[in-house]
Amino acid sequence: MDVTMRMPDLATTDSSMTIVRWLVEVGQPVRRGQTLLEVETDKAAMDVESVVTGILRSVLAPAGDLVVAGQAIAVFEADAAESRTGIPESGATGGLPTSVQGADALVGKPPVAPEPSPVVLDLQPSGPERTSFFARNRAARASRAPDTEVVVLSVARRTLARRMSESQREVPHFYLQASANVAPAAARRAASAAAGRPIAWDAVFVHAVGLALKRFPRMAYRYDDGRLIPRGNDTVNVAADLDDELFAVGVERPAEQALEEITEAIRAGVARLRGGDPRARVTPAAGLTISNLGSTGVEAFAAVINPPETAVLAVGAARPVVVAVDGQPVVQTRATLTLSADHRVVNGKYAAGFLGAVVAAIESIGVGEG
Repeated sequence: MDVTMRMPDLATTDSSMTIVRWLVEVGQPVRRGQTLLEVETDKAAMDVESVVTGILRSVLAPAGDLVVAGQAIAVFEADAAESRTGIPESGATGGLPTSVQGADALVGKPPVAPEPSPVVLDLQPSGPERTSFFARNRAARASRAPDTEVVVLSVARRTLARRMSESQREVPHFYLQASANVAPAAARRAASAAAGRPIAWDAVFVHAVGLALKRFPRMAYRYDDGRLIPRGNDTVNVAADLDDELFAVGVERPAEQALEEITEAIRAGVARLRGGDPRARVTPAAGLTISNLGSTGVEAFAAVINPPETAVLAVGAARPVVVAVDGQPVVQTRATLTLSADHRVVNGKYAAGFLGAVVAAIESIGVGEG
């Protein structure tokens, strides 16, 4: 029985999607749940799985085509046994895609004897194995010699690599750096932990950036062909690195939320990512992103802007330093903040004012409390 597969609703965008590549060739066998193709929306790159076990007979939307949800993309000759057990009817849409596919998948090719080397790690789990794949993959990597390992990047990582290359090439970055006294905020966090409701360190910086954006809204505009366009929302993103995959968790209206509420929003977003929610993998539209490497001990770094955002704030480790206060040496716990900004949208003076407002907001957290 011939079955027409239609583009599933990826729940990531209302606009069209670009087919990046097909992983199965016409005439090859496929199984239900196997990754068939990679697509890219205006917000994310994702994989699409087969709803059929059988033979791919024709591709109706080749690589490079723009498609929309519900559009016919392929025709299959369904397996006869599966046809008798309730395969989707002709014209049925596929289920939600998985963002990645299993390391043991053959990417649509017939089984062949494995070669002894090189070892190829496809960082793309699927189905119920999704949450356990990364742990198993780390163990597999640890058991192999480093010089025999070839890492095949997931579609999300390939898209990230492309976007970051475009950003460095097309966006005129400039960088500003300042440090903030985070001792009062650290004391606030310690008090919250003692009360049984610990505050995430990132919540401090998200709240401060939210307050600063109220005073310097241009930092959240985006450049578009000679125009500066407001973002139309009030969201700050936090970069989240999960098992070597980089995502962003959005916090809405951070200036209006308490640190505890921001903490809950960040942790809920990370939990959705760990649970494999495809919607959580979509980068939220935001004013700017915060990238915090403080936990690694890095004292300062400059991050790459994620277009169409105008800036990214890099946060270094909090550490004790000696500073002059009223002419006297004083030890303070300070963190270095590095702002990367798009010179097409803001100039140095405006960005400096914004960074100063972020520092002031950070240093006011916890002051006068307790």
